[in-house]
Amino acid sequence: MKTKFYIIDNADAQHTYVVESLETHVFVLLNYSGTLRVQIQKEQAQVFIFGIYVGKDNEKLNIMTVQDHQKGNALSELFIRGVFFDNAKFLYEGLINIAKDAQGSNAYQKNQNLILSPNAFVDSRPFLEIQANDVRCTHGSTTGRIDRAHIEYLVSRGMSKENAQNLVINGFISEVFAHIARVAPDADLMKLKEKVVQYHHVFSY
Repeated sequence: MKTKFYIIDNADAQHTYVVESLETHVFVLLNYSGTLRVQIQKEQAQVFIFGIYVGKDNEKLNIMTVQDHQKGNALSELFIRGVFFDNAKFLYEGLINIAKDAQGSNAYQKNQNLILSPNAFVDSRPFLEIQANDVRCTHGSTTGRIDRAHIEYLVSRGMSKENAQNLVINGFISEVFAHIARVAPDADLMKLKEKVVQYHHVFSY
């Protein structure tokens, strides 16, 4: 199946994509603020939405995603991870909508965040609207801090506290790249990684 690849980065805008072919559509959001709506109008289509967010200083990142299944037997997956420093704010709303005629739909949505400052703020809200009865839908959101025991272990092995923290953050973000490689093996991951490094010095690949 042919793959279409989209990078949406650091722009405050609204994007609507209508999927009308059996191609695999892969969206990668990099510090994008706005609304991304993907409407699936083709049975057995595949849509993947990945996101990497790095908030620092007084940045405010506000995003809404809509996985809109209008036809049945299609797949949509969303996986977003964010890391937030200083006074950064991250507001996320994610909607999975399954229309009445979209029987056999399979939709997945997960947002996971790390907070690196007592002043950083995250508000993550996943929603489901399901009108069909033969579907598979899962969604979830978690926000937490780095496990102090993990950092202490790395420090005990001779690593500085700063490097230990950066290593954990790199591992957290790297899982997004692993998912991208799984569904889009021909994607230019090095280009994506270079873009992520631009957002904060802690990342190194």
